[in-house]
Amino acid sequence: MREVYVLIFGLLLLVQAGCHDVTVGYLETREAVYQSDSMIVKAELDPDWDARQIEFQIPWQSTSIEGVQGTAPIHYSIKSINSAHPEVADQFTMQGKGIIELPWNHTVPPGRYVINIRVSNEGYTYALDSVFTVVVK
Repeated sequence: MREVYVLIFGLLLLVQAGCHDVTVGYLETREAVYQSDSMIVKAELDPDWDARQIEFQIPWQSTSIEGVQGTAPIHYSIKSINSAHPEVADQFTMQGKGIIELPWNHTVPPGRYVINIRVSNEGYTYALDSVFTVVVK
């Protein structure tokens, strides 16, 4: 009987030693890419040419990011924006599946804005640098 208790105790020690904190789920971003990695935005809308965008207040939007796989829910956010005008970075937002958005009536000055994003879920966080460029003309 003693051998049975020793065997059970030994198995419990093995099970306890094998248990440790395991990160929940997974997140893969190696293949993350925007099919069109840049967007040209007008600094000022023309009332004749852009009447529909003005009337319906349609924002400027990128495509969604592709190639991100992982355990849901996956969250996307703007990490930082490299530009000569960092004071306007708060006008850029991220929607849904990594869609970068700029309001139709933005006040971003002409220039080049390189966007770095953060992708995360419950167990992981990755930074993707220089993945999208917005050119304001």
